[in-house]
Amino acid sequence: MKLGRAALGLLLLAPLAVRAVEPISLGLALAGVLTGYIYPRLYCLFAECCGQKRSLSREALQKDLDSKLFGQHLAKKVILNAVSGFISNPKPKKPLTLSLHGWTGTGKNFVSKIIAENIYEGGLNSDYVHLFVATLHFPHASNITLYKDQLQLWIRGNVSTCARSIFIFDEMDKMHAGLIDAIKPFLDYYDHVDGVSYQKAIFIFLSNAGAERITDVALDFWRSGKQREEIKLKDMEPALSVSAFNNKNKLKCSPEALKSTRTL
Repeated sequence: MKLGRAALGLLLLAPLAVRAVEPISLGLALAGVLTGYIYPRLYCLFAECCGQKRSLSREALQKDLDSKLFGQHLAKKVILNAVSGFISNPKPKKPLTLSLHGWTGTGKNFVSKIIAENIYEGGLNSDYVHLFVATLHFPHASNITLYKDQLQLWIRGNVSTCARSIFIFDEMDKMHAGLIDAIKPFLDYYDHVDGVSYQKAIFIFLSNAGAERITDVALDFWRSGKQREEIKLKDMEPALSVSAFNNKNKLKCSPEALKSTRTL
């Protein structure tokens, strides 16, 4: 009889024990969820995180372009619209591809710096911004196969880590055509390439190709008594297209992807 009462007592106590444990378990679960939600945001207040540490401001980008970049009215307008429009699009269909042409010293690298600084506070020093210089990083044509494999792995690995990665390629006119082929798959209208989406990435190509023709167009306007600011993008596009076509190291993509590449 005593054994029965003892057993009954244990059974009666069991629900109480369960009720006592449940709030603790629930509290731990909520703490885990809140930690997973809040910690990354707190961390990003003190360290750089993938994506935008702060939302890109179209006004701030325009202010930087207006106050720091001179004599490049075409570049200002195209870059402002292309970058701000791309960043504000939650589901872009392809990466943003900018192709900047002109003589050394005309501001191509400076523009890249401005873009990087408006997306990441670290600018060109950010872990998510990657700069390649053809003659520095890919100097030997005999190593082209190795370079291609390394470059593709580097792009794939960094975009896997951060979808909003920025890749800047300087001296495109000096880059081996075979190496350019290695970049093409990442620029087109693919949802995924080998399981990775590149649609939020940004690729910026800097080249001296077309510089002479750009100068010719500017001279024609000057000889006609027109102001430099009167030059429209449509006046430059034919000259740049011819130069790009004649460049043996040109970047070839699908017609659709090529149309969406902003060339200036």
